Amino acid sequence: MRKLNRKGPRLLMGMFVCMLMLPTLGWTVGVGEQAEYTTREKASRSGVVPERVSIVPKPVDVPLNVRVRTDRARYHIGDSIRVHFSVTRDAYVFIFNTDAAGITRQIFPNYYDRQNFCKAGREYYIPDRSYDLEVTGPPGNETLTIVAVAQDLPILREFHRYSRRDPYPASRDGAAALVRRIEQLRAEPSSLSIRPVPRRERENLWAEDTTTFYVMGVSRVPPPTYKVPRYGQIEVDSVPDQARIYLDGEYYGRTPQTIERVEMGYHRIRIEKEGYQPYDTHVYVQPNVTKHLDIFLKKTEPRPAPRWKGLSIFCPSND
Repeated sequence: MRKLNRKGPRLLMGMFVCMLMLPTLGWTVGVGEQAEYTTREKASRSGVVPERVSIVPKPVDVPLNVRVRTDRARYHIGDSIRVHFSVTRDAYVFIFNTDAAGITRQIFPNYYDRQNFCKAGREYYIPDRSYDLEVTGPPGNETLTIVAVAQDLPILREFHRYSRRDPYPASRDGAAALVRRIEQLRAEPSSLSIRPVPRRERENLWAEDTTTFYVMGVSRVPPPTYKVPRYGQIEVDSVPDQARIYLDGEYYGRTPQTIERVEMGYHRIRIEKEGYQPYDTHVYVQPNVTKHLDIFLKKTEPRPAPRWKGLSIFCPSND
C-alpha cells in the first residue's frame, strides 16, 4: 500500500507540470482535444527548418556553350535527317549546312520554323512535325555548323531573310559571316590613347560547334512510310458553280475543282463570279488531307440606272 501511495502523487504531479507547460510551448487544444504545434515556434525552438522554406542556391555564371549532333552518321540521298542541339545559356541559335559541293544553306531558322530562341539545359531538335528535312546530296561529307548568340543583336535580322519560295536561303560564308558581324560590334580601345588599358577577357557573346555526316548514293530501299507529308488537297465547290478560283492570287480554274499538291499551311482563297459578291477566306491545309469548301455566293444588288432629265432650251419667239 505504501508503494502504491508513493507512485500516485508523483504521477499526478507530472501531469500537472505538463499542463502548466502547454501554454508556454505553444500548444492549442481544439475540437476533440487535438493539439497543433505552430510552425514558427517549432522552428525557433527545435532549430529545424520548416518544409515550406526552400534554399535557393546562388546562381553561377556559366559560359555559353553549344552542342550539335545528328541522329545518324551516314545517310542515303532522300533519307530524313534530324538534328539535335542544346545550349548552356539562353541564346539565339543558327544552324548552317555545307554539302559536299561547298554550297552552304541556313537550315535554322527557316520559313517553317522561325522561332530560334532556345532555353538553357534543354535539348532541341529540327525538324518538328510541321515539316521535314531530307538529304539531297551530292554524295560526300557534309558539315553542320551551329552558332549560339547570347543577345538579340540587330544584325541577327539579316539572317531571317527566308521566304516561301526559298525556305532555306543560301549563304555565301555561312556561320563565318555571322561570327564576323558579331565581332565587328566589339568596342576596341582607341590607338591614340596614351593610358594603358588593362587586359580583360571579352564577353562570351557567341559559341560555335560543328559536326559532320556522310551522304551515300540513292538508297535501293523505298522511303519509309513514317515520313511527314508536306502536301494536301483543296476541294472547292460553289453555288452557283462555274465561279473562278484564285489560290494565293493565282488562277486555278472554275468550280467545282480539286486543287492537288497544295503545300501545308495557311492559304488564301478567293471565289469570283459575275453578278455575285466575291468570297474571300483563309484555309489551313494539313498534310495528306483533303480540305472541302462549300461556298454559297450572294447576288449583288442591282444599282438603279441614272435618269437623264435632259436640258430645256427656250427659244425667243419672232412675234
